[in-house]
Amino acid sequence: MKRIIQLSLLLFALVFAFQVDAYGQRGGKKKKSEVDKYFDESGGFAHRLWYGGGFNLGFSGNNLESIFQIGISPMVGYKITEEFSVGPRANISYLLYKGETFTPAGVQSANLFDYGLGAFARYKIIRAIFIHLEYGFDNEARIAGYDGDWITDRRIRNNAFVGAGYSDGNGVWGYEISLLYNVLQEENTLSLPLDFRFGITYNF
Repeated sequence: MKRIIQLSLLLFALVFAFQVDAYGQRGGKKKKSEVDKYFDESGGFAHRLWYGGGFNLGFSGNNLESIFQIGISPMVGYKITEEFSVGPRANISYLLYKGETFTPAGVQSANLFDYGLGAFARYKIIRAIFIHLEYGFDNEARIAGYDGDWITDRRIRNNAFVGAGYSDGNGVWGYEISLLYNVLQEENTLSLPLDFRFGITYNF
C-alpha cells in the first residue's frame, strides 16, 4: 500500500514539474504585465486563496438500528501557481443513532459526532478537470454497548485519497464534483474505499 501512495505522489510531482517547465517555455511569449499581475504581492496573501465547502446528508437503517447523518467539510486552498494549490481540509458530522437495546428500555437514541482533519494538494489539468491528493485522519464515534445509556468509544482512521474531479462556475462562485479512492482503506470493513464528493467553491 505504501508503494501505491509513493507512486501516486511521484506521478503528481512529475505532472507538476512538466507543467512548470511548459509554463517557463511559454513565458517568453507572454507579456510581462500578465506575469507581474499574477505574482504581484500588493494584494497580500489573501489574493491567492480560494475556498470550498462540501456537504453530506445520509440515512441508513435496518430492523435493529438506524443512523441519520449530516455534516460539512470546509477547505481552504493556497495557489502556488494558477494550476497548483495546497491547503487544509476539515470535516465534522452529526449522527443521530437509534438502536434496539434488547432490554425493557426498548429503542434508545444517542447523539454522536465525527470529525477529521487533513491536507490536500490539487492540480488543474485543464480549466474544468483537476487531480486531487489528500492525507488526513478521521476521529469516529462508535457504539460499543448499552448499560442504561449507549456506551460509545472512538477510533482514529487514517486516510490517503487519490482521485480527480470536475469544476465549473461563473468565474468566482462555482461547484465541483470529485471521485476519490482511499488507498489506506482497512480490509476488515464494510465501508467502500470510494468517496464521492460534491461542494461549492469561491475563487478556485
